[in-house]
Amino acid sequence: MINYKHYIRVDTDGNVIHAFSDAFEQAELDDILVTGEGGRHFNLSLWYNGVIPRWYVTGDEILERDDTELAALWAQYQAVHLAKPTELEQLRAENTELKLALTELAEAQEADKTEVQLALAEIAGLIGGE
Repeated sequence: MINYKHYIRVDTDGNVIHAFSDAFEQAELDDILVTGEGGRHFNLSLWYNGVIPRWYVTGDEILERDDTELAALWAQYQAVHLAKPTELEQLRAENTELKLALTELAEAQEADKTEVQLALAEIAGLIGGE
């Protein structure tokens, strides 16, 4: 059996951002050797919800964040990165705005119509009253 080396790569905060085997990729100078006797593949679940690093390095230890810490980091992330509306939500919002604009236009036209009717009635009264 061939032994492969497994490595991790960390960012400046010590978060593990990449995990790999030397079967597929060669280590860079700052990569950390996890084991020299691994299998061909090194599959480490790196991300919580695709954005929060699940693992971090402190000293000589590789630690996994617990559910409480991950949930807190996720809440912080969501507060900074407000969710964008889906295409359907965006279309519904635009539809609501268009309905409001049409309602306002119809009300304005009705008010104009009423003013014209009052003006015509006044003119008719002046002409009829002569």
